Amino acid sequence: MPKHNSPELGTFLRPSLIAVAATVGTDGMSQLTPVWYEYRDGAMRISVTKERLKYKNLVRDSRLSVCVYGPPLAKVFVTMTGRVELVDDDSIWEPTREICQRYMSADEVGSWMQMLKGENRVLITLRPDRVMFKDLDAILPAGPGG
Repeated sequence: MPKHNSPELGTFLRPSLIAVAATVGTDGMSQLTPVWYEYRDGAMRISVTKERLKYKNLVRDSRLSVCVYGPPLAKVFVTMTGRVELVDDDSIWEPTREICQRYMSADEVGSWMQMLKGENRVLITLRPDRVMFKDLDAILPAGPGG
């Protein structure tokens, strides 16, 4: 299993994929949300508003699970779990810009950031305790004719 900051894991997470973040709801059920992210130095960062349910869940219970998979067949995927750090000071804006730059064209980022700065945002940082990285093509035998 690759380490949290292995080259294989970093290579897989480099494209602008969508992560599915799971928090623990008040009823104990998972609350799932697709999110943009940035992964660097073994940590995943996500920017959200404080009005979002995932933020409220994390304030109450800091456990987060994330799944990122490669389309279209999810043959390569990673899951990460751990406790998060929540930051809501001015230091969040550069990482938030970096996240947006992964998903938007360069000419869209400036106006998008202006809009985000008018919101009550927080940066979620997950330094996972557990990482499971699977490449099913590398694990499963080739199919017929393969």
